[in-house]
Amino acid sequence: MSNKPSIVDWIYIVGLSAIWGSSFVFIKETAPVFGPVGLVFLRLSIASIVLGLLFINRKDWLFVKDNLFPILIIGAANIAIPFYLFSYASLQINAGSMAVINGTTPLFAFLFSMMFLNFKFKLLQLLGIVMGLIGLTVFVGLESLEFEITANLAAIMGAMMYGISMVYMYKLNFENVKLIAAVSMLGATFLITPFLALEPLTFDGLNLYIILSTLFLAVLATGLAYIPYYTLIKSIGPVSTSIIAMLVPVFGMFWAYILLDESVTLTKLLGCFLIIIGVLMTNLGGNKSSKES
Repeated sequence: MSNKPSIVDWIYIVGLSAIWGSSFVFIKETAPVFGPVGLVFLRLSIASIVLGLLFINRKDWLFVKDNLFPILIIGAANIAIPFYLFSYASLQINAGSMAVINGTTPLFAFLFSMMFLNFKFKLLQLLGIVMGLIGLTVFVGLESLEFEITANLAAIMGAMMYGISMVYMYKLNFENVKLIAAVSMLGATFLITPFLALEPLTFDGLNLYIILSTLFLAVLATGLAYIPYYTLIKSIGPVSTSIIAMLVPVFGMFWAYILLDESVTLTKLLGCFLIIIGVLMTNLGGNKSSKES
């Protein structure tokens, strides 16, 4: 099985990277208003309503009943837990630091794919992931990285959850990715709701900008974006899909330049170049199972 990205797959990868490029900034601004749990709850509940209305029919509930356990696992490991961990980390470290840590997702996807999917070890892929991480670090700048042990560990755990959950979803190989996106979002909402008792939803400093930012995070970056995301996991596998995490900061710089008139430095351009080279190396030849001849 060779999972080399097609032109459509690359369109999905670039599109998701562009959408998620601004997410860390919006999380940084909205998490203090609603609280980490509150922000996750709002993102998931709004996304669940949107996806549920669009993609869940009455006949689909039998499928949900028969696959309740894996749906809850996907909802927890791929959505609820990493969302909370990155929201918590955003209270103590900056968006650049979170982007670099999130960029370790391909390493975890690479490791877990070898462990649980019997993917062949490819030195070129590993070197590509390392190249991308070096590019991320150059892009953000070592002087900009913040180190708060609990926040950094939380973000690392979030990246690890993304890696293992992509492997789990690829192994399950569900056919209807739209339905899985919708029901896993519902499952994640169900799992996060009880935690509001420990960290109640707050509205400190709520304004129109915060409301619009939250809607963007919920409807587009959380809800609709998960359909092409799950499609990529199914078609090209966890490792190739996970390189989105390395491209996100590149598009973050692009949006900051277009919308906020922020300057683009030679160091950032060098970091972008290294990231893109790393992404191409990681996807060269796709992924193959070691059980194949």
